[in-house]
Amino acid sequence: MFKAIPEIFFEIAEKFSNNTALLYKKEGVYFPITYKEFAEKVKIFGGALSALGVQKGDKVAILSENRPEWVISDLSVMAIGAVVVPLHTTFNSKAVCNVLNHSQAKILIVSNSSLLNKVLVGQKKLKNLKKIIFLENLTATQKEGFSNKVLSWKAIFSQNQKNGFEKIFLDPDDCCSIVYTSGTTGKPKGVVLSHRNFLSNVEAINEIVPVKENDVFLSFLPLSHILERTIGYYVPICYGAKIAYSEGVKQLQANLKEIKPTVMISVPRVFEKFHDAIWDKINSSPAIQKRIFKWALKQNKNTFTYKIANFLVLKKVRAKLGGKLRLTISGGASLNENIGKFFYKIGVLILEGYGLTETSPVISANREYDFKFGTVGKIIPGVKIKITESKEVLVKGPNVFGGYFRDKKESKDCFDKDGWFYTGDLGFLDKQGFLTIIGRGKEMIVTSGGKNVWPEPIENLLSSDRFISQAMVVGNGRKFISALIVPDWQEIEIYLKEQNLPLKEHDQLLKDPMILDIFQKRIDEKINPNLQDYEKIKKFKLLPQEFSQEQDELTTTLKLRRHIIEKHYSRGIEKMYE
Repeated sequence: MFKAIPEIFFEIAEKFSNNTALLYKKEGVYFPITYKEFAEKVKIFGGALSALGVQKGDKVAILSENRPEWVISDLSVMAIGAVVVPLHTTFNSKAVCNVLNHSQAKILIVSNSSLLNKVLVGQKKLKNLKKIIFLENLTATQKEGFSNKVLSWKAIFSQNQKNGFEKIFLDPDDCCSIVYTSGTTGKPKGVVLSHRNFLSNVEAINEIVPVKENDVFLSFLPLSHILERTIGYYVPICYGAKIAYSEGVKQLQANLKEIKPTVMISVPRVFEKFHDAIWDKINSSPAIQKRIFKWALKQNKNTFTYKIANFLVLKKVRAKLGGKLRLTISGGASLNENIGKFFYKIGVLILEGYGLTETSPVISANREYDFKFGTVGKIIPGVKIKITESKEVLVKGPNVFGGYFRDKKESKDCFDKDGWFYTGDLGFLDKQGFLTIIGRGKEMIVTSGGKNVWPEPIENLLSSDRFISQAMVVGNGRKFISALIVPDWQEIEIYLKEQNLPLKEHDQLLKDPMILDIFQKRIDEKINPNLQDYEKIKKFKLLPQEFSQEQDELTTTLKLRRHIIEKHYSRGIEKMYE
C-alpha cells in the first residue's frame, strides 16, 4: 500500500458505500453509519479544519473515548496533511498539558466535560493551542473559563455542510501522527509515525490474519493506544469491515451479546477477568454441572464427544462472548499460556502478538492456523528481527518509526549504526520461528546475590491462582524476592461461605492469620515449586484494592507501572525486608 491512509479509506468508502462502517450506541440503541456517510463527514470536518486555518504539518490533538467522532477527526486531520496527536483519557491534567505543549498542538478535539476540565486547569500554560472543538454542550463555568477558544462540533458541521473539501497530495512517508507512549518506566515520548509505517503493518496483518468484509470488530481498548488504532480501526476500514463501539470495559459483556462480534482486540487482563468469571459461575454451580464442564474441557476437537460437549456446554459459554467470535487478538502485555489454552478448549482462539508503539505496532503474531501458546508468534511479512548476545530483540522494517518528536538524542540512541531499532525487550526464537518475549530489560530484577529474575513469568503464575487477582514481584538489590498481592475478594468470599466461616471487611481479612496462612500455603505448594530457589517468593503483602489506571498504576493496556506501584507501597515493601 504505497498510498496515504485517507486515500485508501476514500477508495474503500466508494467500493462499500452502502455497507455499515461504524455502529455507536445512543439512548440504549445501536445506530449505523455507512461508509458513504462516514466519508462525507470526514470531508466536511476536513474542510472545517482548513477553514479554521489548519495547514499541512500542523498538530491536532484528540482527547476522547472511542466513538465515531474520534475516527472522523483522525481521518479528517490526515486528509488535509495535518498531524494527529492522540491523548490517553487516563492522563491527568498535568500529563495532558505536557503533551499538548510538547507536541505544539494548535487544535484540540475534546469529547466530554470531565476531559475538558483537565485542560481548563492548565490552559494558561498552553502556548500553541488556538482552538478547542467540543463534542458536547458547554457549562456556564466552561464558557467563562475558555472565553472564545471553544467551538461546538455540531456548529462546525452545520456551518461547513456546503464548503468544499480540497484534496491535497499526501506523501506516504509524511508524518501523519505523533503517538505518546504511556510508558511503564518513564515519561511519555512522542513517537513520529508515517502513513507508510501504519499501512505496511495493516497490509502484513491482513496477509497473516485475513479480514473478511462481513467481519464485525468490537472496539473497547482506547483508540489513543496504537494496538487498537492499527488493528481495531485501520485494519477493518482498509478492508470494508464493520466497527462497533463498546460503552466501556464495564459494559463489555452486555455489548458482546448485543453486537455479536467476529473479531475482538483485547489485552490479557480482560481475558483473565472473563476466565475468572466463567470459573466463578462453574464453582458456584451444583456438583453435576461442575463435572460436566470439566469433562467438556477434556474432549479433543474433531471428535464425536467434542460435538456433544460443544452442544451441551461450550456453545453456551461462547454465547456469553456473543457466540460469533472467530478469533481474538491479544497484545500490550504477556498472556498467561493457561488462559490461552482454556479459551481454545471452549472454542475461542486467542492469537497473541508482540509489538511497540515505535513499530506501528506489530512485530510478530500467531496465525489462525499456525500458533503456539506461550509465544508471541512468528515475525510478520516485511519485518526482520535479530537477537543480540544479551538477548535483546532488534527490529528493522517499513513499520519502524522515524524517531521521537523534538528529541534528537533519544532518536539517535535507539538505533544501532546499521539502522536496527533497539526494542528494549529480551527474547528468543525457537526452531520453528516462534518468538518468546522474556521481559523488558529495564524491568529485570537483580538480587543482591547477583541473580537475574524476570518478574512477569512469576506474576503470571501468581495471577493464575484462584485467590489472586493481581500481583507484582519486587526484590531489586534485595536478598530475596517478595510479592505484592491483590486478593480476588469474590473468590475469598466464596471460600469463606463454603467453609462456614464469618465474612469480614477486606481491611480485617488482610491481617487475618487464617487468610494469611491460606496464601502462604498456596505460594508454598502451587507457586514456589515451579520456581528456581533464587526466584521463590519468601514474603508477601496483601493489598486492599486493585492496581488501577486512576492511580496511575497501570498503562492504557493495563500493564503494571512498576515504579509508581513501588512508590505507593514503599512502606509495605520495606517492612517485608526488615
